[in-house]
Amino acid sequence: MDFITFRSPFGRNAKIIFELGKEKKIDILAADLSFFNSAFSLKKYDFSKEDILDCLTALLPLVTIVPVGESVVTRSLAKRGKDFEDDAQYFSAVDAGADYIITRNKKHFPQEEFILEPQEFFDLMNIEL
Repeated sequence: MDFITFRSPFGRNAKIIFELGKEKKIDILAADLSFFNSAFSLKKYDFSKEDILDCLTALLPLVTIVPVGESVVTRSLAKRGKDFEDDAQYFSAVDAGADYIITRNKKHFPQEEFILEPQEFFDLMNIEL
């Protein structure tokens, strides 16, 4: 969402992450549900249906889509965490073997070393802004 809408001040970091993916310096994984959640959320930004579909289509070559599936849904429901959707993102990333989850909303995730804010990721990867 930050990348598509270039939400200030977060859009810049999102753009850098997607540029790294486009340059094949990192692999970006996205849970399949992210596309549906984004489509729903972009309506609030007055994106037309065609613009939403065009934006999401443009993202496809930049990401590897990972499934949510029954196991992720079951574990997310059982966790009873602060945010059901973030729990699904977490379990999808774990199942996909992601090295990191990059989020600006760490408080909804377990306190684990592989959950990073964008700046923490840039620092870890020695990416100068």
